[in-house]
Amino acid sequence: MNKAIVAGLAAGVLVVGLIFSPLFTGFPLSTAQAQGTGNTKHFTLIADEMELQVAPSNPLHPGGIMYKAMVFNGTIPGPVISVHQGDTVEITLRNEGNVIHSLDFHAGIGPSKALSGNVAAGESKTWTFDAVNAGAFLYHCGADGLNGVWEHIANGMYGGVVIHPHNEKPAKEFYVSFGEIYNSADKGPFVGTNGTVGSFDLVKLWNDSPDLILTNGMAHKYVPEIGAASKIPLNPDAEVFMVKPGELTRWYIVNPGPNDYVAFHFIAGQMDVRDGSIKNRYGTQLKNDETWTIPPGSATVIEAVFPEEGVYVGVDHNMSHVLKGGAFAVVADDASTDNDHPEGTYVMSMEETMMEH
Repeated sequence: MNKAIVAGLAAGVLVVGLIFSPLFTGFPLSTAQAQGTGNTKHFTLIADEMELQVAPSNPLHPGGIMYKAMVFNGTIPGPVISVHQGDTVEITLRNEGNVIHSLDFHAGIGPSKALSGNVAAGESKTWTFDAVNAGAFLYHCGADGLNGVWEHIANGMYGGVVIHPHNEKPAKEFYVSFGEIYNSADKGPFVGTNGTVGSFDLVKLWNDSPDLILTNGMAHKYVPEIGAASKIPLNPDAEVFMVKPGELTRWYIVNPGPNDYVAFHFIAGQMDVRDGSIKNRYGTQLKNDETWTIPPGSATVIEAVFPEEGVYVGVDHNMSHVLKGGAFAVVADDASTDNDHPEGTYVMSMEETMMEH
């Protein structure tokens, strides 16, 4: 079942205190699905507010775009949390910002596990949840008991949880998050902000009119240029994703929204989708596709083999989203190594999570 259909079925369900629930299975979740490993993994997320660059200087955004963001650990997205199925996950949320923040883990089951509750400025809170179901899941700030959650997500307070299944094959793995910016100072393409640092615009969010689509915190972060006969420079400092022709790659694609779907596609490639735990079995469902719908508030595990040398491009196939920044370049080259991930995209493997205590 396509995730868009699952999302539609789930749209009418309201769980008190948890509006955005995990959409990785059409079945009730059961704590009996995963055999416990006996391991507890510890993670600290630091909430803060700061100015970040969210678009490079290019013809679409003259001078670049600076924005008053909200962050976990100083970046958009927050760090990926990678564990093994059956682990216990211990989370500490420390609020170094000036406003109330909180956490909603879509990998958790039950309000005491999924939700931190409010953490005031200068305070911290620690709690645990069990990594029951394998897959990729969103975490995000819940603001003040959901009051303003739309703003905190749109401002960059989100990240991904990876729960490796017991029988996962080794692969080169990458963490990529899309995200929307609704900027009060952005006057549109070819104008930008004229150097003004922007902030959240509720009217633009209300009208579902994002100015930018970020990939790991910046529009066109991983796209140097487009065009062949007529080139448009987009990011002279762009890193690209390097892979070897024929090797198995695994992509954890996160869509925090807060509003729009991601129609994920590899230009010149196809993919296998491992989405949702199969009840009473370990591992994940496997489907072949060329474009896969990821609803806002969700994440997907995608595997792909790039068979020949050359440039492939991961995109949100909504063309306005591509123009606004939702794309990244993948270069298949025999010179690629196991350690040439762009900064912040490396995911701890199943074997590494098993060895870490």
